[in-house]
Amino acid sequence: MLRVLHKAGLTKQDVKLVELPSTGDVYATALASHQVDVAPIGGVQVKRYETKYGKDGATTIAHGLRDDPGHLYAPVTVLADPAKAAAIREYVQAWARAWRWREANPDEWIERYYVKDQGLSADDGRWLVENAGVADIPASWTEAIARHQETIDLLAKETGNKPLRAEDLYDRRYESVAADALAAGGAR
Repeated sequence: MLRVLHKAGLTKQDVKLVELPSTGDVYATALASHQVDVAPIGGVQVKRYETKYGKDGATTIAHGLRDDPGHLYAPVTVLADPAKAAAIREYVQAWARAWRWREANPDEWIERYYVKDQGLSADDGRWLVENAGVADIPASWTEAIARHQETIDLLAKETGNKPLRAEDLYDRRYESVAADALAAGGAR
């Protein structure tokens, strides 16, 4: 939210921020009940929100910021264990191939995930697939880390906390693992 405000030339002093739990449909429910005027929603939540509340005038606003990186979090103790680190490497390789499979097989993904697992209609699933685009799985994290640092710096400024170094949060041993897996075999 702070990045969107910043992009719009606003600060947290220009709005009243309300803390909400990030579980379930809390954001959409808060929007629909007029407890808040704006809330961050994405993916499946966008379609569900528009479907459920669009008739009442609900809409979504594209903010134009790239805020969708995927991260795999692991404790330092796990990363220090050679066997566990190797398992993480295998997981990342499988994740990348699965992501590309999903993009190469949208009809099957829609039916098996969005319709059967998430309870959406096939049309809603198609809308989500079309709006998701193609994932950027880079061999270098330099740009992602720079964007992360911008967010950290903004949060530090707005909260009065000392900024930390985004670079310190990334284990670059895994930097090209996903991209390398795709180059070696793509979606299987």
